[in-house]
This record gives sequence, structure tokens and C-alpha cells, in this order.
Amino acid sequence: MVRVLVRKDFVEDMRELFKEVQEVEWDFYEEEKYREKLLSEKWDVVLGEKILDFEDTIFVDDFKTLVLGVKLALKKKECEQLKNRYVLLFYTPELQGSVIKKTLFQVQKYYNSYNVFALVAEKGVHKYAYVEFVTNGEYVQMTYHDRISFKKNSTTLFIDDVPPDFRIPEISDRKIILGMEGVPRDLPYVFIPPLRERKADIPYMVDGVVKALQLKGKVVKVDEDLLDLLMSYHWPGNTQEFLEKVHLILREGDPFEQVKILVENVEKTSALNFKEFMDTAVSYIEKKLIEKALEESEGNRKKACEMLGMNYKTLSYKVKKYGLG
Repeated sequence: MVRVLVRKDFVEDMRELFKEVQEVEWDFYEEEKYREKLLSEKWDVVLGEKILDFEDTIFVDDFKTLVLGVKLALKKKECEQLKNRYVLLFYTPELQGSVIKKTLFQVQKYYNSYNVFALVAEKGVHKYAYVEFVTNGEYVQMTYHDRISFKKNSTTLFIDDVPPDFRIPEISDRKIILGMEGVPRDLPYVFIPPLRERKADIPYMVDGVVKALQLKGKVVKVDEDLLDLLMSYHWPGNTQEFLEKVHLILREGDPFEQVKILVENVEKTSALNFKEFMDTAVSYIEKKLIEKALEESEGNRKKACEMLGMNYKTLSYKVKKYGLG
């Protein structure tokens, strides 16, 4: 929304412009209160004297340049929104991968179709990322226990931690998105799948974390074995748990510690394929230890056997199994 400040005596001349130009919030001032009004808020376009330098504010002095200024401000806002969407789409961990893109575009469809709808997801899913995307960042976030106004407002309201039986107490023209864990009774809703149901997105999410760390000057490498390990885990804490643990794992070089980080403080094990995870974890640790022994022994398998406490025949089999020689 572009905010425009205009002198009150221009109102009658601008009736057609008000109808023609959308996405503009107009405000007006009395000439003697111009300075006070100008300094009270942030404006995109001002019809009035430029008494101070304001970053990103366009000052105009007549009706013709006002129209041009408003159009320019709208284009700038549109470019900023496209840039923000690009950043969200390609760098926000929650939104990475082809599986979740279908859900994201469903959220966009609901946002365009309904004044009020719900996002249903487990704990740890970053629901705000979807709201950020569809609103271009122009929303107010509140929790269920906050004092909430449902009166008409141009800013979308996102209320999180809402119980499924929640009812909006009055008819509202305001865009409202409700975040909840259970399915609502009488509201349209989009179900956001938990991470265990979108494991194909995990490599893209890991790539996003790696890029973020690289921007901070940190050298990080993730191989296929680590990806396999991360994809074999069930992620009961969803994106929140993923971010916390992956950052720790990428800082840790010891494969034992990496697996330990993954399984520490697990609240739910019901969705975990225990055999698959254990097979992957054991293979991951075993391969990393053999790689390290071969590296330290400069490829001498006899020395590597001594370091690992493993006989030569077994080592040769493992080397072949893991494609290490």
C-alpha cells in the first residue's frame, strides 16, 4: 500500500484519481498543520513543500506531478514486493523444495479467494513464512491471547495458536489468517504437510542453510551420506527442529556426535522408521570412520585395519560396499 499526503483543498479535484488509482492510502492536511502531519508518519508521496530530506519520499508541487509521483511509488512498491517474494521463495527454509511449492500456491489461492481462512499445521512448521509470502510482508502477527481488533483495516491480520473451535466474534471485512494445529469446523483451511511427508524437500532446505552460512563466511560441505541420514530421520519438530539441529550438525565433524545431535531430545518416535534410520546411521558412521582411517594411513589398508580394529577381509568388503577404493 502506497501512502500519499495531500493538501485538503485538492480533494475535490482528485475525485477521479481516487477511483482510478488502487492500492493507495490517501491522507490530508490543513496548511497550517503541514509540518506536524509530515513528521508524524512515513509517506511515499507528498504534495507539499520539501522542508526536510526524507529517504524514499517523493515530494511534488502540483496535481500533474502528483499523478506521476503516485505511479512511480506504486512501481517501486511492486519491484520491492517482487524482490521480497524472490528472497522468500529461494532462501526461506520452510518454503524450499518442489513438494511444498504446491501448498504455497494453494495458500495464495485461498488468500485471493477468502477474507478469513486457516493454516493447519503441526508445531514447528513456520506458518508465518506462508503469510509473509502471500501478503508481501504487509501483515500484523498476533497470538490468540492478544487483544484483537477485527475492524476493517488494509493490513492482513495473522493470528497464531488459535484453537479449532475459535469463532471470529463479528463480521469482518479485514483479511484474517488463522494459524492452528487442529482442523476448524466452519472455515476454509489449507493443510501444511509436516516435514516427514515432504522429505524430498530436505536437500533444498539443507542447501538454503549452507548458503546462509556461506554468506557469513563459513565453509560448509554436505555430502550425499549426510543427506541420506537427514532424510531417514522423521523430524517430529518440523522446520524448527530441522534448523536447530542442522546448524549444530554442520558445525560438528564427528559422525558419532552428528547422529547424537539428531536423536537428542526426541519427543515423538511413532513416525520414525527405526530400522531404516538405524541402518542409515550405522552405515553413515561406519563409512566416515573408514574414510578417515584410509586418509590418515594414506591409503594403506593394513594400517587402516589396525586403527579400526577390523580384519583385512572385512575392511576390503566395506571399502567396496561404500565405493571408497
